[in-house]
Amino acid sequence: MQQVEKKKNVKTGKIHVKLQNFFLILMILALTAIIAAGCILVFNIGGAKPALLKYMSTWPVVGNIIGPVEEEKTPQQIELEKIEQEKNALKIKEEQLNEKEKEIEEKEKTLAAKEESLKEKEAQLDERLDRLNTKLDSVMEQVEYLEKMDAAKAMRILSNMESKDTVVQILRNMSKDKSSSILVLMDPVQAAQILEDIAAVEGSN
Repeated sequence: MQQVEKKKNVKTGKIHVKLQNFFLILMILALTAIIAAGCILVFNIGGAKPALLKYMSTWPVVGNIIGPVEEEKTPQQIELEKIEQEKNALKIKEEQLNEKEKEIEEKEKTLAAKEESLKEKEAQLDERLDRLNTKLDSVMEQVEYLEKMDAAKAMRILSNMESKDTVVQILRNMSKDKSSSILVLMDPVQAAQILEDIAAVEGSN
């Protein structure tokens, strides 16, 4: 009986020794891994530091401490990013230029509309000036005709004219002697009104 128990104790002891050896090996491996990781992190052996940090950042607890690690970029990637940034900057400038171009087009349209309006007004003024010149020519022709006429007859013609403005213009352009001789023969009230109109026209000029 004692021998059986002794054998059991020996067997149990061997199992404990094996377990202790197993855990010891695990601890050695873990320490080795920790030391290796530390060396990589400190000395960046073989350029493996970024990859290790990226891998460690995925661990539940360690990842929160380390945080997300930016992947090390190759020169080609950096160059591509620069090109992309330049493209974006050019796109922004192009949009700004398009906006400026639209503003210029709107201003050009406004200026064109104003120019067209000025041309229309100029045409209207020219037309009005032509009418005035035509009227003035007509007035001067009548002045020349009435200057040669007897004062009494000229007075009757002027008195029968419907346009008082025309009468005023004719008398203004006549010689003073002739216009005075005609006004003397007119009705005093009518003559006074014509003189006032002549004075008003000359005063405005």
